[in-house]
Parts: sequence; C-alpha cells; structure tokens
Amino acid sequence: MARKETKRTATDYALGVLSRRRVSKGQMRESLRRKGYSDKEAETAIAKLVEWGYLDDGSYSRELLRSMLNTCPIGRRRAVFELSRRLFERELIETVVDEVFTGVGEEELAALAVRKYLSQRKSGLTTEKERERLARWLQRRGFGFEAISSVLRRTGWTSGDGQLDSGIRDGLHL
Repeated sequence: MARKETKRTATDYALGVLSRRRVSKGQMRESLRRKGYSDKEAETAIAKLVEWGYLDDGSYSRELLRSMLNTCPIGRRRAVFELSRRLFERELIETVVDEVFTGVGEEELAALAVRKYLSQRKSGLTTEKERERLARWLQRRGFGFEAISSVLRRTGWTSGDGQLDSGIRDGLHL
C-alpha cells in the first residue's frame, strides 16, 4: 500500500511543479530526483504527464525559442545553450533549432539585435570601447564571428580596410 501511495505522491508533486511553471521532461526528472523519488517513480510520473499532455517538450522548446527571438534575437549557439540548460534531449534541440532558424539568417537576426541594443541607449556607438562592448554583447547573444563582423561592417563600424577594428577582433573569443 505504501508503494502505491509513493507513486501517487510523485505524480502529485510533479503536477504541483507544473502548476507553478512549465518545465521540460529533463527538468521534471531532476526535480523528482532531488525530492527523493526513485528513477522508476520519476519515469512513471513523467509518462503519465506526457500521456495527459501536460509535458510536451516539442511545443515547449519551440515556444521558448520563439519567445527569445521575439524579445531580443539570439543566435543558434545561444539557442542550443538555452535549450540544453533546460535539459531538453540533444536530438530534440537540434531538430527544433533547425526548424525555428530555417529561412532566418543569423546576420539578419544580429542586425535586429543591434537595433534593439541601440534603441535602449541614449547615444550611438561613438567610441571604440562602445563598439567593442556591442561586439561582445552580440557574442553573448550567441552570434558567430561572421554575423558579428557582417553587422558591424554594414553599419560602418570597421577600420578603413573593411576589417573589424583590432580591438573588436581581439575581444571576440570564438
């Protein structure tokens, strides 16, 4: 009898977690383990939640990425990092990132991010230090060197030979 009570409690605990916030299956698994439930109890509770439609990693991961892209664009690297951090399965991450980023160029997303960045500033990027700060910010947003250098070139923030200023180039750790 106590065993049946424990299984019900794991499912009840999981429902409580979901009543507060949406989580991935991996996050739910970790939450149940931290609470002391066995792997079998956790998997049983997760299976029930999936069956009932309360845990859907596919739709949750897509919603997360679209929300991030709408708030302030991110690059593919950041998208992969954010989904990995939320314990989605690797295969799903690759599929969803490919799906969400299909037809969307990283350079265009970086340009949108720059516009968002500049809209929150009172002045433009007049000094080399401010341009370096922007380049590092873009890198933290998950954009690659090519996208960053392209955006900075298009906006005229490069040296006379069309290359990134040396401070910006040296500041990016890719």
